[in-house]
Amino acid sequence: MATDTMPRTATPRQPPGRSGTRPVTAPRHTRPSIRPGAGPGTGPAGAGRRVRPHQPRAPFILLLVGLLGGALVSLLVISTTLAQGSYQITKLQQQNTILARQQQLLSQQVAQASSPAQIAQEAEQFGMRQNPNLRFIDLKTGKIIAGKASKADAAINVPGYTP
Repeated sequence: MATDTMPRTATPRQPPGRSGTRPVTAPRHTRPSIRPGAGPGTGPAGAGRRVRPHQPRAPFILLLVGLLGGALVSLLVISTTLAQGSYQITKLQQQNTILARQQQLLSQQVAQASSPAQIAQEAEQFGMRQNPNLRFIDLKTGKIIAGKASKADAAINVPGYTP
């Protein structure tokens, strides 16, 4: 096997219908390379340009990651606090509903217990009885009236007053 000492060069393919050869050159959009020994202001390539010193990006990235992490933690704390507050509100609303029902039930029981029929029934259970000899005091004259009340007194509609 024979080795070639000549460097191989790629020959560009030409589309059909074109004749002639064109030399292969580097693309025009490439940046010129800066030589390691060349500093700013040395040579024709660096005459008008300043080269910024390379600053490490790790602290900036760590700062951004820390800020994002802190924001996420604070969002988690806020979300947890709001959820806990919502749970307490729901619990207190349920407790308020239960207490409102109890209050309504107790109000109904008080209304039933204070009715005249209920009071008369409980008095009878305790052995109390109605007095067959009713007597009334006329406050204007100071006389005691026995028997039934007069028509004027019977016309008075006072709760609990039965002549």
